[in-house]
Amino acid sequence: MNGELRRFLTILFGSTFLACLLGICLDLVTANVAVEYFSVHHPRILPTENPWALALLWGIIASWWFGAVAGAIVALINYRRQQPLEAIRILKWTAVACVALWMIMISILVTIMAISSTIPVEQRRASFETDRRLVAVAMAHQYEYVLGTIAMLVIAVMTWRSKPLISCMEKIDQSSDEP
Repeated sequence: MNGELRRFLTILFGSTFLACLLGICLDLVTANVAVEYFSVHHPRILPTENPWALALLWGIIASWWFGAVAGAIVALINYRRQQPLEAIRILKWTAVACVALWMIMISILVTIMAISSTIPVEQRRASFETDRRLVAVAMAHQYEYVLGTIAMLVIAVMTWRSKPLISCMEKIDQSSDEP
C-alpha cells in the first residue's frame, strides 16, 4: 500500500474510531443518567434496559458514520495539499477535539440538571426527577452533530493551513546549505 493511501485510510479509520469512542464515552454517562432516552426514545435494536449495553450500542451506531464522513473530508483535504501532513498529527487534533466535545456535552448535562434543581419542590410533578434527567440527556445530545461539524471544520482548516513539521535532520541540512 502506498504512503498516500495509507495516510488517507489512517485518517479515515482513525477519525471513525475516535468518533465511536466519543459516542461511547458520552453515552456511558447519559445512559446511566436516563436509560429511557435510549430504551424508549430510540428504536429498540437491543432488547435490554442495561445502560452499559445501550451506551456501547448507540455510542457506535450514532457516531461511526459521522466519524467516517468527517475523516474522509479531512483526509481528502490533506491529500490535496502540496505536502500532506502526517496522519498522526491530524488524529491528535481530532482526539483533542473529541475530549473538548465530551466536556462541552457533559457541561450541558450538568448545567441542565443544576438549573432544573432550582424549581421549588412544591411545584414539581411526580415525574419531575425522570423528566429532568431525560431533558438533560436530550439537551446534551441535541448539539452533538453541530459541535462535531464545527470541530471537523476547524480540523479541516488547520489541516489545509498548517505547515509541515521539519525534522531536526532537515533543519541541520538546511542550515549547512546556507553560506
